Amino acid sequence: MRALPLLAALAACASSTAPAAPTAQTAPTPAPPTGGEAPAPAAPSPAPPVASSTPPPPAGANPGDAPEISRSVGVRGGVVILWPRIAPRSDDPAVRAVATAVQQRLRAVVERSLPGRPIDVRPEPERVCPRQGCAAMTVGASLFHTPRGGCTVVALVSGAGASPQRLVPWVGNVTLREAVVPFREPPEGRMVAEDMAPCASVATELAAHEEAVVAAVREAAPPN
Repeated sequence: MRALPLLAALAACASSTAPAAPTAQTAPTPAPPTGGEAPAPAAPSPAPPVASSTPPPPAGANPGDAPEISRSVGVRGGVVILWPRIAPRSDDPAVRAVATAVQQRLRAVVERSLPGRPIDVRPEPERVCPRQGCAAMTVGASLFHTPRGGCTVVALVSGAGASPQRLVPWVGNVTLREAVVPFREPPEGRMVAEDMAPCASVATELAAHEEAVVAAVREAAPPN
């Protein structure tokens, strides 16, 4: 009868010394490499857009316009000085030199008449505003020449927009059939040259007879 307590004691001892059942463990996180591969670079940001090297056309200009249409309409309150109209058309350097002198004198007249106003001098062959007119008032000239070296000059003065042109005889004796011509219409059919001045003396004649042109410019100018 005493063997039963001993067997129970042995069983208890065996259970107390048995190894514990294994428990679940979290797999260890692998350590980052040391001195090995570098981390992958971040994705590059998109490159900024490249600006076009072709400048936009000036306000009011149409790239499809004929070469004689001004590529600028000027600014409100300013003055656009157009390239002179040459009749008959000519590529003679001497005639173009006279046209250059006329345009330079037009600038001097505008600077005298309207000091401080913005001035936009248009290059050859820009001699007329676009169809909608210019934002600024315009000043130009009609230069008539003959093979014998005779010249007449008539100033062309217009207000801003689609304004009519006022014709002002300047060099030579010119009779006007009409003193005012609608916007963009050729003025040459409204004038008759009675007496020509030598083309070589045009620069001198311009300076001597500009008072009527000064008055016309001041009259056409918008308030400053």
